[in-house]
Amino acid sequence: MGLKELTLEELTLGYTKADNHTYTCIFCGKMFEEGLVYQSRGKMVTAKRAMEEHIFDKHGGVFYGLVHLDKQVNGLSDSQREILEGMYLGADNKEICEAMGISQTTVRTHKFNIQKMKREAKIFLAALEQIENQELVSLRKHLENDMAEQTESITEGDIIGKSLHPFFTQFNLK
Repeated sequence: MGLKELTLEELTLGYTKADNHTYTCIFCGKMFEEGLVYQSRGKMVTAKRAMEEHIFDKHGGVFYGLVHLDKQVNGLSDSQREILEGMYLGADNKEICEAMGISQTTVRTHKFNIQKMKREAKIFLAALEQIENQELVSLRKHLENDMAEQTESITEGDIIGKSLHPFFTQFNLK
């Protein structure tokens, strides 16, 4: 499965869980089967825990796995990636600007733009959901059909004398 097919939840977790109860790392494809016990970090763990530890140990965690994907995949510039890494580590603006060799104002601007990207991405994802989610598409089509039927049922008698102000009913609208 490619990154394009993953859900937001799967991207956030760093793994997929198949119907056959197999956890698969989205970064390298390593698999752990539910129901088996795995040795990780010197102890016996479940498949899910083994997957979580694998992602952290081999990829630095989900965050680092995502931000270090190719620029063509995650869309981040080097500066954006560095700002995000500083934010992830809890660094303040002064620490980030010193590490990057830029001003605090530039760091604040980058953070503002990252928050803007976040808002835009949410709206974009919600709009795509309206296109791709079959339940939402079905509901929209049902509502459109209801509206069309309601519009067709309005007759000339409904317009004359019922919905217009009395002043306008004295005119012949035919």
